[in-house]
Amino acid sequence: MSEQEPRTGHRPGASVGEPAGGRAEQAPGVRRDRDRDPGLAGDLARAFAGPGGTPAGRTRPGPDDEQLLAPAEALNAAAAPDAEISGAGVGEPPFGMARRLPGAPRPPGPVQSDTAAGPGPGTVGSTGADHSAVQLPPSPALVCDAGGVVVHTNAALRRLAGSADPTGMRLPQLLVGPDSDARLVRADRRLARVKVVRWNQPGDRTVVLLTPFPDAAPAPSDEAPALDLERATRSGTWTFDLQAGTLTRSEGLVELYRALGVRPDGPDGPIEGEQVERVCRMLRRGPEAAPEPTTAHSSEIRPEGGAVLSCRTRIDRTPGGAPLRLIGTVQDISDRRRAESRAQRSGQRFADLVAAITTGVAMLDGRGRIVDANPALCQLLDADLETLRGVPARSLSAEPGSDRRGGLPDWLRDPSHPEPTYRIEWLPLLRADGTRVDCEVVVNAAPSDDGRPFWLLVVTDVGERRRAADVLREADTVDPLTRLPNRAGLLELADRLLAGTDADRVAVVCGDVDDFSRVNTGLGHDAGDLLLIELAGRLQRELPYHCTAGRLSADEFAVVCADVDEVGGPQALAAVVAELLRGEVTVAGRPITLTASVGVAGRDAALTGPHADARGPRGDDLLRSAEVAVREAKQRGRGTVAVADRGAVAPARRQLELEAELRAAIEGDALRLEYQPVVAPDGTVLSAEALLRWSHPVHGEVSPGEFLPVAQRGGLQRELDLWVLRSAVTEAATWPRTGQAVAVAVNLAGLLPADPSFLADVTAIVEGAGLPWNQLVLELVETSLVALPRPALDAMSELVHRGVRFAVDDFGTGYSSLARLKELPAQTVKVDRAFVTGVGTDPADFALARAVVEVARAMGRKTVAEGVETAEQFHVLRGLGVDAFQGWLFARSLRPADLHRVLRGGGLPTPATSATPPEGTPNLW
Repeated sequence: MSEQEPRTGHRPGASVGEPAGGRAEQAPGVRRDRDRDPGLAGDLARAFAGPGGTPAGRTRPGPDDEQLLAPAEALNAAAAPDAEISGAGVGEPPFGMARRLPGAPRPPGPVQSDTAAGPGPGTVGSTGADHSAVQLPPSPALVCDAGGVVVHTNAALRRLAGSADPTGMRLPQLLVGPDSDARLVRADRRLARVKVVRWNQPGDRTVVLLTPFPDAAPAPSDEAPALDLERATRSGTWTFDLQAGTLTRSEGLVELYRALGVRPDGPDGPIEGEQVERVCRMLRRGPEAAPEPTTAHSSEIRPEGGAVLSCRTRIDRTPGGAPLRLIGTVQDISDRRRAESRAQRSGQRFADLVAAITTGVAMLDGRGRIVDANPALCQLLDADLETLRGVPARSLSAEPGSDRRGGLPDWLRDPSHPEPTYRIEWLPLLRADGTRVDCEVVVNAAPSDDGRPFWLLVVTDVGERRRAADVLREADTVDPLTRLPNRAGLLELADRLLAGTDADRVAVVCGDVDDFSRVNTGLGHDAGDLLLIELAGRLQRELPYHCTAGRLSADEFAVVCADVDEVGGPQALAAVVAELLRGEVTVAGRPITLTASVGVAGRDAALTGPHADARGPRGDDLLRSAEVAVREAKQRGRGTVAVADRGAVAPARRQLELEAELRAAIEGDALRLEYQPVVAPDGTVLSAEALLRWSHPVHGEVSPGEFLPVAQRGGLQRELDLWVLRSAVTEAATWPRTGQAVAVAVNLAGLLPADPSFLADVTAIVEGAGLPWNQLVLELVETSLVALPRPALDAMSELVHRGVRFAVDDFGTGYSSLARLKELPAQTVKVDRAFVTGVGTDPADFALARAVVEVARAMGRKTVAEGVETAEQFHVLRGLGVDAFQGWLFARSLRPADLHRVLRGGGLPTPATSATPPEGTPNLW
């Protein structure tokens, strides 16, 4: 075959079935295109332009395609010398920008073509003619050569064709139908109705004029269903013409690449090139290596970005069996591969988990034989895995049992059983050496993939568990340091004794070593442990008969006595325990003198707890009562003994009950506030102090003197202060204004300036209520103001700068110094009622009250007298220079509605504004 046709470089849109260059010489015996299937031209046109006539796009190759279509190997079998890839990439014209596959050699054998393509536009063809010299009219027109190849077009035709240059295409690919009513195949896959007029020109050229019909709007594409199917299945197709060397992609494939962010065309060629090269290499090896016509070649493409594409390629052949083109189907299988990878990893994790767990696991097939086992089961049965495989389940059991039909033991249930997962508490199994091991077996019966039964066994050595349970039981009841019974062990013993016939003689003693921490601090914890061991030895050796000693906590011991009458009664027993826990003990060469506070409780002194039954108190009740007695003994002094009684134990229980109920009352907003006015000498209300009240749903009114200590011991003071402050400022914001603004005073005991969030909490509450800052007075007891750190003083100063006033409550009863008062940013000093009560009769009270007033005046502070109940007290205090007064003489605590009436009335009467009642009887004004 002659190879003398000229090269034309990048000739976009080379038609399928013609060489990329010029005219080829016909070799003898070569079959021409006219001998092929007459329907082939339409197929080739579609192969060139994609489904519906639209070429497909290209994207760059992925990371695994670096060697794709290497110049020496690319399409060595069947590509034409000017092989091209046609199809539109993103932003590319469909007929232009085609790129030749690198290094594609001519296929062996002659080129099968009955016509030769002419040169491209603006080029000199084989005849040496310059086709661009032909003057075309402004209407759509083109020039084609004798072979029907478009060699020149004008702008109007390119606009009609969809802004694409069809130069290089064969005319039958561009125009379909008779000239009188033809269809122009546009770049967007639509057909435009045109009338065609042809003029033959010198040099075997033809000028073709196209006149669009008025209804020349492109016809709907008949390939839309195929595109929708490709979109739905996330797939697309490509076609590679083996003679022309052109690669065409469907629109669905272009969209798929674009959606995945894949660039199908890169510097090394198209992404499909590796599959094309592989199939072409097989074709080149000859008919023996050529695959069957129905065989599809599969591969996977993994471009950058993590996508996985499946590429299946089949060979389309001519009726004579010659390879014509490759047709590939690309589908996005990323989700499938990720699911397979997850399943594989999950299966591997399961296998690793089964191999790692310390419990034996075995899998049985439908015949009840072991097919797999983990290392733990192999170790338990003392056999390797190969030995265990194939062993029937009935041979594992050390006890003879009945077999069901099929040789299965009776302890293997059928998967159809209502409870396919079950536990066998005890099943003796045989080891390889003939010994037996007692096991617990959990069985799960399920059908396998083939429908046959499948069993999963989880086998545990029960003997090991029992030994571990014994160790845990001892750890739960024995103190590891002293080897005495711990709290749980003592309670178990006490419960057992209280359930017997001599329950009335049972007593429990608690002993707490006084100031034991000094030993740990001074000599170290090792010395402290030695001391505890020595005390435990004393108790074990010297306690009376029927007495059992135990250790409750760090330095707290307890004794359970089965018959307290045998040792002289509870008091005598407590004295014996106290004597054993006191005295001098040498530890680490140093003598240490010890004392202990001891409490004892008998059955009659114990309060019945929530877990008691009809027989009376339990061991926990006696122990709690004895611990309450220990606290009472500590209050009396070191080394003392106390005997519990119901009167001493009841308050402790009442404390816990009130604490829980008070916490619920705070959370449920079940508290309320009343207010006691602070008045000037003329009765003007200057402020009102918020007083907390609690109406219990069962016990009625609970005194603040009862629940405030409960809040202090239970750690509820801060929550209580926040509730009072929030409620007080919210109500104060609604008080009527009849002249001077009335401030609200709030006592703080838990929310203190030293708290890091003090300033933020107060700010949030006051601003949330909308109360002016100058209507808030915060009262702090003297003891809470001792040695305040600088941040606390700064927080107080910031609030004072905003308008808040601070009052020092109960001044003179604490431990602060006058110098400390001078440093505090407080504007008011409250004279404690302890000085006010006897100010008119007791010279000492008078002197103290006068000293407080004079000191406050000297420091520029105002004074308020608390607890004023008589006119005499009022006149004396007024004579001392007290600025304001508070007490029952003026008003008791008022509910919010009553306070509103007082404020609207303009104030309260005082002895300075009204006649003094007889004997100064309070609350008559």
